Amino acid sequence: MRIPKRARAAMAASLLFFTSQALFASDTLTIEARQLPVSYPLEATLEAVNQSTIAAQTPGTVKEIRFDVNDQVEKGTLLIRIDDTQQRAAVMQAQANLAQARAQNDDAQALLSRNSRLFQQGTLSQGELDSTKARAKSAAATVNAAQAALQQANEQLAYTRVSAPYSGIVKARHVEIGETVAPGTPLMTGLSLQRLRAVADVPQRLAPHTITKENVSIAINGQALTPQSVTVFPYADPHHRSVRLRANLPATQPTQQPRLMPGMWATVIITQGQRPAIVVPESAVIRRSELSAVYIQYNGKARLRQVRVGNPQANQQLEILSGLSAGDVIYLDGYGQLAADATHPQ
Repeated sequence: MRIPKRARAAMAASLLFFTSQALFASDTLTIEARQLPVSYPLEATLEAVNQSTIAAQTPGTVKEIRFDVNDQVEKGTLLIRIDDTQQRAAVMQAQANLAQARAQNDDAQALLSRNSRLFQQGTLSQGELDSTKARAKSAAATVNAAQAALQQANEQLAYTRVSAPYSGIVKARHVEIGETVAPGTPLMTGLSLQRLRAVADVPQRLAPHTITKENVSIAINGQALTPQSVTVFPYADPHHRSVRLRANLPATQPTQQPRLMPGMWATVIITQGQRPAIVVPESAVIRRSELSAVYIQYNGKARLRQVRVGNPQANQQLEILSGLSAGDVIYLDGYGQLAADATHPQ
């Protein structure tokens, strides 16, 4: 469709306001149909792969809190210390019980050895030997039980020192110094910014197709990322009829810019197949308000033709949805040709 002369003049006047001299565009491009990937952008949210709430595993009173919200911690760093008076007493009691059980077991095993020799000499009955064997087995079992009790007491003592399970940031603190806690009481919530993932809901129409990390990309603040792995849930949400997708991002560094954080918006792009399309350089397209046009070469002359522009492509290219066909010849410098056309009308 040709642009009316009045519209062409208005576009030229707006350009000449900033142009000091007429320009003549000579470079042209012959349009060729090319294949573009069929992409489906989906809204996604970033979340931390490692995000958890640490809870108390032993009762006691909070004696020390070493970190607060937004503090950086390294893996294994002591976060909270709980009073360990009861736990240390339990360890000492378990150690004493183990020592007693071992002494009784040693006595029972020695008696069994002596009675076994007497039985072979014929001076001890079978019933007395069987009774001695039973007492020896019971003494050995008591030692095993005492060892298990000591191990459990040591674990309870270790639980009084709460350490970071991974390197990250403290997100929330749920207790204060002096507060009494019981097993299961939340103590602190943290997350790691080094491992993030984008979570999106895939529509039902796309779910049956193969979705892997090879045909999935992630866009965040204009930055394109390739996921390390992609997980598609094996079931659909019964309310939204969609399938949950998780795409793990490459590991990030604390100094990386822009800094990625859980809760940020992202776009998961699923590519499936290809389609024919017309693509031209951005420099060839003239825009004014909602009007877009390119100069084509027609019968040796430059003619302005209106086009409908689609999504931007890589390398400063624009997709043309309508107005151009394969074989058309366009001028690469659209604004330059517009200035030339206004100065030297054909």
